[in-house]
Amino acid sequence: MTPKGRVLLVGADPALVNELTPSMVGREFELLVAADAKAAGVRMATEAFSAVVLDAAKVPPADRDVIVNLQRERGGFALFVLEPPTSISPAQSAPLRRLSWPLPKGFLDQVRAVDNPVVFLADQSLYITQGIQNELRKSGVAFIQMETPMGLIELLADQNRLAEEQRDKNQPKKVGFWDRLAGKQEEDEAPQAMLGKVAVARFSQSWAEAVQFDARLRQSIPSAVAYMLTTLDPVRAAAAAVKGGVPAVLPREGAVRVAEVLTDGLSAARSGPRDKERLLIVDNEMNSLSRLSEAFIALGYEVSTTMDGDEAQTLMRQKPFALAAIGGSAIETAASATKLTGVRLASKMRELDKDMCVIMMVEQFPAQDALKRLSKAIEAGLDDAILKPIDLAHMAKSVQKALDNRFTRIENVRLKKEAEESARKLAEVNGFQTKFFATVAHDVKNPLTAILGYSEVLGMRLKDKPDELKCASHIHNAAKTLNLLVSDLVDLAAIESGKLRVEIGAMDLASVVNEVKSRVDVVAGRKQIQFTTSLPVGIPALQGDPNRIGQVVQNLSTNAIQYTKEGGKVTIEVTVQPEWVIVGVRDTGIGISKEDLPRVWERFFQTKEAQTMRKAGFGLGLKISREIVQMHGGDMGIESELGVGSFFFFKLPIPKASAPAAPAPPAPTMTRQVAPPPTQP
Repeated sequence: MTPKGRVLLVGADPALVNELTPSMVGREFELLVAADAKAAGVRMATEAFSAVVLDAAKVPPADRDVIVNLQRERGGFALFVLEPPTSISPAQSAPLRRLSWPLPKGFLDQVRAVDNPVVFLADQSLYITQGIQNELRKSGVAFIQMETPMGLIELLADQNRLAEEQRDKNQPKKVGFWDRLAGKQEEDEAPQAMLGKVAVARFSQSWAEAVQFDARLRQSIPSAVAYMLTTLDPVRAAAAAVKGGVPAVLPREGAVRVAEVLTDGLSAARSGPRDKERLLIVDNEMNSLSRLSEAFIALGYEVSTTMDGDEAQTLMRQKPFALAAIGGSAIETAASATKLTGVRLASKMRELDKDMCVIMMVEQFPAQDALKRLSKAIEAGLDDAILKPIDLAHMAKSVQKALDNRFTRIENVRLKKEAEESARKLAEVNGFQTKFFATVAHDVKNPLTAILGYSEVLGMRLKDKPDELKCASHIHNAAKTLNLLVSDLVDLAAIESGKLRVEIGAMDLASVVNEVKSRVDVVAGRKQIQFTTSLPVGIPALQGDPNRIGQVVQNLSTNAIQYTKEGGKVTIEVTVQPEWVIVGVRDTGIGISKEDLPRVWERFFQTKEAQTMRKAGFGLGLKISREIVQMHGGDMGIESELGVGSFFFFKLPIPKASAPAAPAPPAPTMTRQVAPPPTQP
């Protein structure tokens, strides 16, 4: 199977390689390993990779930056950085760390307790919806809020300097004896206003740019710590980074998700970017409508609002919406002067668009009614239900999750249709191909028979004319070669239509082998190849089609002679086992590489080495031979080494009545084969 792509793992220990391999194989990626960034650079200069995975515990920051710059300048591959586990405590100085919303319990208490500056680079949804700001206020943490991180480092440096000066002034000063005698006291200076040691800045750039900001921050204020705060979990954030063509960061324990994220990223790249999604907000409270619409417009959505249920359905008929947020225990309907429950309105919307996401906004008082509405929302299969008053950060995360799920559903349907269409076209091509082979074989066979017959007549009449006889011989030989090719096409068409004729009856295998040898001896003699047979005494009587089994043995023998150089050796070997008779052809020919072994059973396949030596043929012989053997209840196998030779063999079952009583000498079994053929239905 051809892999979807190749993934280069840099600086990983064996444990990580073993951990990643199953997920990569399961997603059809080929995993390769480079010891360090230098070795990775050499490979990346000459080879193409779908992704590069850096183990941050093994690859130094400077080497990571080299590969990050390479991705930025050259592109063409996804980049993953696996970060080792680190403490998120603000008391511990460390490079930039990622935090997912909501924050861990008790984390803001630690922020309030430390003296060093703390910076939160909040994503758009958290900043606009005031999620982190509200939590800081609840925890009693004073903070600076900025629309952009520009100038934030300088501001924090000033605040840090003021804090240090304030601490120095708070230290008690020694007053001399004579000063105390004179009644002189220490004069307190009015302290400058402090804005705070915690800062929240809106940050919409990539992780790599956040790392650069963090490096500048710690260079200016060594005690400062910074966090990148996002509503996305690490896996979804990594997927967004891959789709955006920037480095993706995952915790070390999330390494097994790399293949999943990469697959999603490649699928998104093929299907193109997502359109700007439209949201419909329906609520009977103007304050809620204004607050929600303002927040989601700022987040980049196209928003429509209404307080009327009928108008909501009319808007849906005019243009599609990806998601509807429905609030209020009952929505007015102007046309009928009645009210619709939120769940009933959601059902009507789903009837208009089955792919639409719906989130209910439920009044939390009285509690008994709130529980009933939540239960109804769950029973209706809605995407989420959120209690009022709405936490905008929670709402933004819920909306994004619902839209991601919707996109995945629609994308899966699209991919399924594409796969079905591809399968239909492939079936048409295969059907046409089978008909074509059958028609060509039938139409060519008749004139070819005439050519063979008349060339033989010409040969007999031109015995006394050597030059003309030579021409007649060439015609006859070419017609025989063409006849073999047409026979292969006839057999292939019969196999693919399920009409290959095999007449099973009593078969003398020794006679079949000896007859094939007598026919092929002439060809072997021309190439000065030693062609022998090795037959045991007392081969059991078998059930089979002598002509078809002879076709298989002859195909293996002529292949072996054709791919063996002059002076080589080819042997037909027969071995008897308790339940099987093994027939094989061993040669000292060119052999087959390990990479090509699994493909030898494919129709029309020929190795590069074989193509340089083959005079004629479609590459159908092995496929046809395997089909014939399987119709006899057996199977085929190969043992081969490039440049050494090959051993093609097949086994035929011994009928119970004629099975030998004592075991025969050991012979090749199917368990030894290097490349077992796939079982055909």
